[in-house]
Amino acid sequence: MKLRTRLLLILCAVVLTGSLFTFVFFRAASRGLFQTYIFSGDREKAERYATLLGEFYSERKSWSGVQEYIFAIPRLALRGMDGRIQDMSTLTAERIVLADGEGIIAGDTTRILLGTGHPPRHLAGGTPVMADSRRVGTVLVGSMIDSSLTDSAEAFLAAMTRAFIAAALVSGLLAILLGLVFTLRITRTLGAISGGAGRIGSGDLMVRIPVRGKDELADMAASFNRMAEELEKLEEAKRRLIADAAHELRTPLTLVRGAVEGMIDGVFPVDMVTLKSVHEEILRLSRLVDTLREIEFIESGELQLELESIDPADLARRAAALFVKAAREKDIRLSVEARAAGLPGVRGDYLRLGQVLHNLLANALRYTPRGGRIRITAGTGMEETVVTLTVEDSGPGIPGGEREKVFERFYRLDRARSSEEGGRGLGLSIAWEIVKAHGGTLTAGVSGWGGAAFRVELPAEVKSGS
Repeated sequence: MKLRTRLLLILCAVVLTGSLFTFVFFRAASRGLFQTYIFSGDREKAERYATLLGEFYSERKSWSGVQEYIFAIPRLALRGMDGRIQDMSTLTAERIVLADGEGIIAGDTTRILLGTGHPPRHLAGGTPVMADSRRVGTVLVGSMIDSSLTDSAEAFLAAMTRAFIAAALVSGLLAILLGLVFTLRITRTLGAISGGAGRIGSGDLMVRIPVRGKDELADMAASFNRMAEELEKLEEAKRRLIADAAHELRTPLTLVRGAVEGMIDGVFPVDMVTLKSVHEEILRLSRLVDTLREIEFIESGELQLELESIDPADLARRAAALFVKAAREKDIRLSVEARAAGLPGVRGDYLRLGQVLHNLLANALRYTPRGGRIRITAGTGMEETVVTLTVEDSGPGIPGGEREKVFERFYRLDRARSSEEGGRGLGLSIAWEIVKAHGGTLTAGVSGWGGAAFRVELPAEVKSGS
């Protein structure tokens, strides 16, 4: 059964159940309230009748002749109603019963109970008839005698019931129609998302769901669109990775193939020089494959970090020491600066963080011209909870629009450069992943000399008891 049908059936069941319970409650409550209303009206009439009957008893000193008198009571009472128009047929149709002081029925408009005796509990609902400051009898009117409703009262309740049923049907129908509209909106959005998911499963990553409104359904559609966009980016990155990897592998493979075929054909001599050249290309291929494998290893979450307490200043000095000789050969001034006061430590993998600084320094040395400057700074951020390691150079710098792209795989600022001159565009990608695995960030900016500045931010180590 489709969700739309199920929701509609549930809505109909809720409306019908609610209407049924409301009808039962209304029927019981309206009948009880109407009976109370009628009883209160009969009580008011009984009090007026009791006054007239009291006057009757005061004049005759007995109930002799009261049977004929009670038929005239409604007309006598009507004279004191300020001329208000009453339905006399209704008044005269009401039953009136009078019991004397001993509980013997002295008057009954139906003559049914005449002469019968009734205990006080049967007359408890009546109105006392007083004469000469003493109780001489009890009068009962309508509902005081019989709690069942009259035909006219039953007709009134039936009319109210029919009106309630009609109102319930109309309101229930409106509720179902509004629920149907709401159900169609829900199922339309869910159907669009389901269809979009099917298209994505078939390879169509361009599908998007219209976002309507600002409720949870709109949030679901927006989340689906964001997911589709991310999948499209991942697919594009995968295609670019395959293309870039193929491009990077093609050159060394071509060289190796040409050298080997040349030796087979006798064009190249089979000597140590040729074999060393082939061996160098094979090593270059191996390094490229190992680098790609390392990136995949890190991104898959399989990277195991050997965590220890690290002094950021010591890490910076040791990394710089590896490049002192190469910097001197290019007449580049390489310096390390650390905050005078003790820096907070970081919790990380010493070899992996050293690999990050090694990559940043290698890039700085590659692009800094002869006679330039490179500086490593170890410090803290705005708060002591963040440790920063910054590598700056006086090279050509990185254009603003490309500072985020440099961390993508195979991305090189100058596409015309060869792999040997400009690198393969994998080192910064690896460095970014390593820093991310440590819970930090790696960003590119501008140095004070106008060159490139790479800033590593890592969480400061929390000492126990601090």
